[in-house]
Amino acid sequence: MKLGKVVGNVWAERKAPQLHACRLHVVQPLSADKQPIGKQLIVADPQNIAGTGDIIVYVTSTDATQAFDSGFAPVNAAVVELVDSID
Repeated sequence: MKLGKVVGNVWAERKAPQLHACRLHVVQPLSADKQPIGKQLIVADPQNIAGTGDIIVYVTSTDATQAFDSGFAPVNAAVVELVDSID
């Protein structure tokens, strides 16, 4: 699992059927102390729980495909939870 901040959204009129009604976010990866690290990436939000400015936990690779109710989607990263605080 990785930490990130939603910094924007991607709008796609045509996309794979598994992504119907799924938001796509531009996410800046963060370190544990909330400092930006690495390049921004596009992260699918299968439960539509995140918005711009939210700190999220996301997963990549096979874990990302399994974040969908269908058990599969053609994605490389997916939101799995919102972060309330970091101690």
